[in-house]
Amino acid sequence: MTRYDLLLKGGTVIDGQRTPRYTGDVAIAEGRIAQIGNVSESDARRVFDARDLIVAPGVIDLHTHFDSQIFWDPWCTMSGWHGVTSVVIGNCGFGFAPVRPEDRERAMLTLERNEAVRATTMAAGMPWDWVSFPEYLDSIERAPKGVNVLSYMGLAPVMSWVMGLEDAKGRPATAGERREMGALLAEAMDVGACGFSAQIMGEDSVQRDYDGTPMITDIMAPDDLLAFAGVLRERAAASSSC
Repeated sequence: MTRYDLLLKGGTVIDGQRTPRYTGDVAIAEGRIAQIGNVSESDARRVFDARDLIVAPGVIDLHTHFDSQIFWDPWCTMSGWHGVTSVVIGNCGFGFAPVRPEDRERAMLTLERNEAVRATTMAAGMPWDWVSFPEYLDSIERAPKGVNVLSYMGLAPVMSWVMGLEDAKGRPATAGERREMGALLAEAMDVGACGFSAQIMGEDSVQRDYDGTPMITDIMAPDDLLAFAGVLRERAAASSSC
């Protein structure tokens, strides 16, 4: 019986510990590095000849806006070209889920202003085969990818979904709205979101909505933010008691 699922044989190992590079084998079992050194090919189910190649830890880019680009650029250029192997999307509180069909254009215009991705490009490149956040992650799962993807849930789409855009920018949420938004965040966490994101820079925020007004989260009520944080606190408490 083989001990490893994959063996990277004879590569130049750069392990990220500021030690000199060296030639060696890297054995992987159940998705984790199990041994580094001189490993017999007979111990692995699959062997990859890594001679003349560099074997190194991946780089995680924690702040990206590849929310749309991932659908037509599986390498997330330029990040993928520079050694980034994992990207985190959904930053700054805005994104594409949950978004009703009639609100898609506005969501794209927001990203266009702030991230210089044309709305026409997004409309042509995204399948828009989702409405909810779980459906959005399912769509990303189906898309070909050359990098790993992790997503926050932006709070602006959630607040707009529940409260409506004008109210979300004009008043605090009611208790009922906070419960509904909290349930949406909990649902997102259940299907793989890593948390929530929000840009909170006040009325004078320099990164503004497409129409020149502040972003929803720039001016959100502190109690609304605390309500979202409470969802994460409850989940942390539940996981620590398991």
